[in-house]
Amino acid sequence: MALSKSASEKELNTIILLKPNKERGFSVMKALDIRASVREWSSQKLNLQDLSDLLWAAFGINRPAEGKRTASSSMNSQDIDIYAFLEEGIYLYNAQKHTFDPLVAGDYSDLPGKTDAPLNLVLITDISRFREGTESMKIGWANIGCGIVSQNISLFCAGTGLKTRPRASCPGADIIRELLKLKDTQHILLNHPIGYVK
Repeated sequence: MALSKSASEKELNTIILLKPNKERGFSVMKALDIRASVREWSSQKLNLQDLSDLLWAAFGINRPAEGKRTASSSMNSQDIDIYAFLEEGIYLYNAQKHTFDPLVAGDYSDLPGKTDAPLNLVLITDISRFREGTESMKIGWANIGCGIVSQNISLFCAGTGLKTRPRASCPGADIIRELLKLKDTQHILLNHPIGYVK
């Protein structure tokens, strides 16, 4: 896929996400009971409320006074960033503003792996946010934090009728690194294709 594709694409705008609806969904136990990985999705795009609630559940701020999040991280490093691969472009979730900030215009949705899901969330750590520890320790902490964010995504989807599955493989990782201008301390860990039931 040619990287020059994005230069001529339409301008992307920041997506202002809606206030999360914290009263929706099944109970935690029911969500655990029906949670399952899927491989087929409807092509219908997520509506803004589902997108907003999903991102907040994944790693939004649930304690504003302290700036703390829905998923724990070692030393409160908040090292996981969530990138959204949509048909129109790539966005970064800004938890502080609860927005999707545009990064790259163009359809790169197949880079994390081919899928018919309308959304793919790519979880990337920046281990430079850890205050201490060796590189291997930081990678270990990042993997634990990523797993917690991933489980938040899976449980939210199960509890609200969305479908997903976590994937460690990322065939287009090298191109993603170039597109997003990732630093050496940033590592692609998981991706979640997400959509409605087919």
